[in-house]
Amino acid sequence: MFDQSSRYRDVPVATHVDEQGRSRPWVTLRIPPETRDTLGYVTRPQDRVDLLAGRAYGDPGSWWHIADANPATAADGPSGLTDTPGTRIDLPQPVHREVLS
Repeated sequence: MFDQSSRYRDVPVATHVDEQGRSRPWVTLRIPPETRDTLGYVTRPQDRVDLLAGRAYGDPGSWWHIADANPATAADGPSGLTDTPGTRIDLPQPVHREVLS
């Protein structure tokens, strides 16, 4: 149902059958996994979480890995990760080394 790079790829899908007998699939609650190996990163004025994910993982759509590793910082949405320059966030490993330059 979901692409291999989707954060929902391993989330169970359930089916609801309505009064008319129509089946409606729905995704159950996704619990972010615990992130173990991380690299500390201090945000810069030009950072955006999708651009940071592009540099770190080669895929801007992988921003959700960074959000999963920083639940308190990302509580107000993904932009909360990078809106304040100087914020220390964790980047799940492996990270492309050019993210540090």
